[in-house]
Amino acid sequence: MRVLIAGGGTGGHLYPGIAVAEEIYRQDRSSEVLFVGTQQGIEARILPKEGYKLETIPAGGIANKKIALKLISGVKMLRGFIRAISILRRFNPDVVIGVGGYASVPMLSAAAMLRFPTIIMEQNLFPGLANRVLSHMVKRVVVAFDGSKKYFKRNVEVLGNPVRKGIIGCPHKKTNDFVIFVFGGSQGARTINKAVVDSLEYLKKEASTISFLHQTGEKDLEWVKDSYKKAGISAEVKPYIYNMEEAYNKADIVISRAGATSIAEISACGRPAILIPYPFAAHDHQKQNAEYLKSIGSAEIILESDLTEKIIAEKITYFLYNRDKLKDMAEKSAGIYRKTAASDIVNLCREIAGCA
Repeated sequence: MRVLIAGGGTGGHLYPGIAVAEEIYRQDRSSEVLFVGTQQGIEARILPKEGYKLETIPAGGIANKKIALKLISGVKMLRGFIRAISILRRFNPDVVIGVGGYASVPMLSAAAMLRFPTIIMEQNLFPGLANRVLSHMVKRVVVAFDGSKKYFKRNVEVLGNPVRKGIIGCPHKKTNDFVIFVFGGSQGARTINKAVVDSLEYLKKEASTISFLHQTGEKDLEWVKDSYKKAGISAEVKPYIYNMEEAYNKADIVISRAGATSIAEISACGRPAILIPYPFAAHDHQKQNAEYLKSIGSAEIILESDLTEKIIAEKITYFLYNRDKLKDMAEKSAGIYRKTAASDIVNLCREIAGCA
């Protein structure tokens, strides 16, 4: 089966696509997968390391931008659409999958026009504008949550949000320290970085029993590293973590944003979490994602408007001394992930491509 996966820009869009690609090759090593993204997106950095083929097209966002920037993005989209037609005719895929992000719009539009079988995957509870528009022209729509159905004016299939194979059910390797894994998404999050670093002042009593694994993003790396050293608290600080399986493996608790892929990974490996939703996400979808996990009992939420270093320190200290609560949250987290998400999506691809 020949599959084209379009989209990316952020890890939240890209990694579900990688999870599907892994499953495609697991089922049939003779398959061929081509990713299409943009030169500016995270895919340009990640996919070559993962060994996947990538082609890039021009694309840009339109929502919440000034008129001049919308015109520039419109021109990019038109150029991307023309480039997409060329790629489609050359690669001739059996199915085209859109995973969200700027590149998915011109590619899925072109694929639908040329009558290639098409699927879009929506990771968030509240779907993005691009997927709501594309849903009217593609053959199938796959969502991660039952609650997403009401936002589409068509039938959708609830198959879950696929995560990379190593993350599903990865065992927790307990160390001597209580390990807090902090990340704010693929680019990092300065607000979270600062709140966690400032909280170290309140954690001096626990310094000998806790340690941090902290993904900062490129811009904040040095000052975050220095802050841990000055506080005398053990920390492994990196701008970007490629081996997320190992990071989740070590973590006693996760502090993160509430992007759909992040919460899918947290649930897939059964980790308790403190979620700090990004307040400017479209339609506040990160808050909705976080509230879903909170309702299950697998996570706690701190709104960014309420975020202080003292609250972070209090949460860390509470969970350090209340391991039974953590264990209960972990069990609830592991119970909500749909482990067959990737295989179900690939089977759907085979069905609509006539390769079943």
